[in-house]
Amino acid sequence: MNLAEILVYTDIRQLHQIANHYGCECNPHSKNELITSLLSSLRHRLTISQEVEQLSSAETHFLLQLFLDKRTVMSLEDLLAKAGVALECEKEKKQEEGRKFVAAAMKRGWIFPAKSKTVGQYQIPLDIREPYLQAWLTKWRESNALVHPGPQAYRDEGTALCDDIMQFLQFLQQEPVPLTAEGGMYKRHQQQLFQFLYVKEEPLLPQKWRFGYGLHFDLYPDRFSLLYDFCYYHRWIEEVDGKVAITEAGRERLEQTYNDQLYHDVIRFWMRLYKRAIPNLPMLVQLIPLIASGGWVSQQSLMDTLLHWMKEFYYDSPTDILVNRVCKMMVHLGLLRVGQDEEEQWLYTATYASQTWLRKYNGFTETTILLK
Repeated sequence: MNLAEILVYTDIRQLHQIANHYGCECNPHSKNELITSLLSSLRHRLTISQEVEQLSSAETHFLLQLFLDKRTVMSLEDLLAKAGVALECEKEKKQEEGRKFVAAAMKRGWIFPAKSKTVGQYQIPLDIREPYLQAWLTKWRESNALVHPGPQAYRDEGTALCDDIMQFLQFLQQEPVPLTAEGGMYKRHQQQLFQFLYVKEEPLLPQKWRFGYGLHFDLYPDRFSLLYDFCYYHRWIEEVDGKVAITEAGRERLEQTYNDQLYHDVIRFWMRLYKRAIPNLPMLVQLIPLIASGGWVSQQSLMDTLLHWMKEFYYDSPTDILVNRVCKMMVHLGLLRVGQDEEEQWLYTATYASQTWLRKYNGFTETTILLK
């Protein structure tokens, strides 16, 4: 529902709280006057920009998680989870502080108790989401200019990952590939396979601390690790008797023609696989293309903006996560283009896929995958 419809059903106590927060001058005993005054204030561009300007870093993080999530109704648990991600305090304080965030969001008119019999459900007005996101983006662009002109050459991998899934299945169709004692393909087989792939990677050097992003993330380079896990999860390949082989389901997949659903499924799989290590990944996947739309944005600008909203994951620093686990993988998934300027700094811009399908997709509702 839009704000006007929601306000009609809102408890007068919340209307008073919102009116006090925004300093609305009206007859507090007239619900009709309250609603008229609040509508005028809450949807005013200046009011929204001033509100965004006054938010703390954690409050801004919460706002972006709230408004980039495409759900119009959320549970209290959903809201507290978003507040928990945004807060950097100790766990025992998170619940208490999270409730304060939810209460503040109600006073600001961002969320309202849903008009239903289900207790603990909250709704977000449809018509305030975009104005708040645009206000934040306008503020960001005041201190972070897009790069013009863009790089002379750039890489756009498009749906190449889907092509390489087929290449991998065809490779296994020839004969099963033996596995090492650790469970990975021998390096000579990896090198043999990688030369047929659209994006060339090198077998990993031995690394002690590399885990958390898939079944064999410790054995394979980033992109191929995702590709392998996707095939394994869908049971197109299997590991039996010390070998990896194509299954009957994999052979059936090879016989099918390409369709966009495969591409969308790969993106969804990546989100679900990486979301456990990066809880705010759904927000980042929506926010980065929003920032990088209409021009090129430097990696440094993204780091300046996003690093303080990211937590390390074991031996992965926030910088490692943003650059290698998010931006690099979004390039591999065709959601970002990447290039370098004359000073060799990395630049990104949004692709058609991130401006169309991704704008409709809601990664916040995806459950995590833990492969075993």
